Amino acid sequence: MAVPAPVLQLSGDDFPVLIVHQPVRDEDGIPLPLACDQIRGKRIDELDPLWKQAIERIHVDCDDLKREAAGFDMVATVATGFLKPGMAEFAGIPVAEVRLMDSEKWGDYEYILDRPYAEIREVLERFVESHCRTPQDNREVLARDTCRLTETVEGMYLEADSLGGIWMHPQQDDPRRTVYAEVWAD
Repeated sequence: MAVPAPVLQLSGDDFPVLIVHQPVRDEDGIPLPLACDQIRGKRIDELDPLWKQAIERIHVDCDDLKREAAGFDMVATVATGFLKPGMAEFAGIPVAEVRLMDSEKWGDYEYILDRPYAEIREVLERFVESHCRTPQDNREVLARDTCRLTETVEGMYLEADSLGGIWMHPQQDDPRRTVYAEVWAD
């Protein structure tokens, strides 16, 4: 059976929305602080049309973090979209999962690429550096000082600003896969 052409050609910063917030209000109509019982994973039919074709299922984990652990009460979520094989690519590399980790103090949006890091490292480096330079051609966007990635023991990193950047590295629990992550932390 032939595999259909990928529906999505991803380029970074084009992650789907996988969760729905269902705010709860008190008796005066004032919204209560966000809690896990107010969050659910989207149904496939609620996704944007192209993501609807690409995602097979969604799994959501949520933790209500308390002041002692986080400095203030907040919610931390991990939403994973498991993709149908061959339905999405990033830099020409098959994407197996989309993972979105969020809280009020950090965010980590990932494509889980279905190839070993050593095999695709150079392709990722060229792709990310090329996309980094693209906005510099637009006079309305401030030029970046550098688009060179930093090589580390863990992988490669491109600093976007003082709060975050892009990481690429082997997936810890499955070295046959690679993580492309856009991250920020407060």
